[in-house]
Amino acid sequence: MRTIVIIGGGTATFTLLKGLRWFPTNNIVIVSTADDGGSTGTLRKELGVMPMGDIRQCLIGLSYTVPVLQDLFMYRFDRGSLKGHNVGNILLAALQKVTGSPEGAIAESARLLNVRGEVLFVSRQPTTLSATLKDGTRISSEHELDEPITKKRAAIETLALTKADANPRALDAIARADAIILGPGDLYTSTFPNLLVPGIAPSIRTSKAKKILITNIMTKLGQTDGFKASDFVREANRYLGGKDEALLLDTVIVNTKKPDAAVLARYKKERADFVEPDIQAIKGMGVQVIASGILSNHVHKKAKGDALKRSLVRHDAEKTAEIIWNLIR
Repeated sequence: MRTIVIIGGGTATFTLLKGLRWFPTNNIVIVSTADDGGSTGTLRKELGVMPMGDIRQCLIGLSYTVPVLQDLFMYRFDRGSLKGHNVGNILLAALQKVTGSPEGAIAESARLLNVRGEVLFVSRQPTTLSATLKDGTRISSEHELDEPITKKRAAIETLALTKADANPRALDAIARADAIILGPGDLYTSTFPNLLVPGIAPSIRTSKAKKILITNIMTKLGQTDGFKASDFVREANRYLGGKDEALLLDTVIVNTKKPDAAVLARYKKERADFVEPDIQAIKGMGVQVIASGILSNHVHKKAKGDALKRSLVRHDAEKTAEIIWNLIR
């Protein structure tokens, strides 16, 4: 059985896992500890627990339990004092108190949800993400970086993370992986924070696993404004510690199918655009490109009570997973 390590978390990783579950793979997700927005951020601040939102989504993505239990972990209150809170986040926070550790909470939730695979924090300490923009402005939290207050902001120059030690289990997973996947998802708030933890990027660089990047379908306000697919490749290489144009990635998976005009218009209001698949530019970097129409036909709606912005369009889980499987089988 092939072992796949996914570096990320959140909705995009959840979607990918829903596709990979149909293949004979051992799926391990490594998740950032810097999330401080929404229900997760509130519980982290008020209860002193680790940020469990991405952990919860990945556990559900790997779950083989009855649908009602998955729905319970996904349910979000839309009124009253619990408005905005997710039941799964609350359960994971409570389990951390009951078991005495984040690892215990994840293990018990995995048992309840009949999870096949693993979900690991990248470090064993909560972290704070910050960024310096190209105009010198400093952003001091993951949530502020993820959801800009203004509709216009300078591009991100560098990211920084408070001190953390790499989770030994995460390092072990990387060492025995057959494939390591970066993305899809928010580069600067889901993927790259993991690479800032000491030891993680070097472990990926020296791994013999096939290193795969999945570029996003749409740009993200305040993070990837104006990005083409090749810009995702350059940035991923930079945060992996690559030098000059010597790419550390083996393969880049790029979506070529545009959402329909109505969806693009909705994204335009949020100052987001389709990520242009500049295939030749990526090939010129010396990396394999798989370009395909892997956009899902389903347009997603945000759950009631959810205070965070969510993507309307996502990758087709089965098509994307099949590409990955054909690369590693």
